[in-house]
Amino acid sequence: MKTIVSIVALIITISFSGIAQITHFTREGKISFFSSAPIEDIEAVNSRVQALLDNSSGEIAVRMRIEDFQFRKSLMQKHFNENYMESHNYPEARFDGYIEGFDEFAEDGYPDEVTVRGNMTIRGVTNEVAVAGSFRRSGPHYVCRAVFPVSLEDYDIRIPRMLVRNIAEVVEVTVDIRLAPVN
Repeated sequence: MKTIVSIVALIITISFSGIAQITHFTREGKISFFSSAPIEDIEAVNSRVQALLDNSSGEIAVRMRIEDFQFRKSLMQKHFNENYMESHNYPEARFDGYIEGFDEFAEDGYPDEVTVRGNMTIRGVTNEVAVAGSFRRSGPHYVCRAVFPVSLEDYDIRIPRMLVRNIAEVVEVTVDIRLAPVN
């Protein structure tokens, strides 16, 4: 039964990805963000990130539901979803792109610094991005890690004037994804 559910989820995901041949997949990727501010740091983790990879071309697609971000304080989570991300109107964030030089990942355990390029969409706003990170092969898996800044202004995320000192204008995003082969 679990295999059937996984296959159905994969088919649904394929229908919105533009990837030609999916070879690696996860529904348990992790993306977190951190916002340093004078009054209180803000951080959240989403451990239900979906990612697809075509290992013949290096194309990659990442999807996550905004409501899946978990905060230490429930009030922060509520404000994040209702006031800043408007997750009822923009339930998903996504990235569609490719890994530069992907064809060079032949050896197991060989860590490589890479640049991933593509389109990142948050709150219905799409921007071209280039993110530096590590990408390595580990047996039949691929492990992707990156830390990069995201400017709230670039995605029309507005900070109320009275809270400008509580929330950083740029947040640090951390990606940690392990892609398994599709069987």
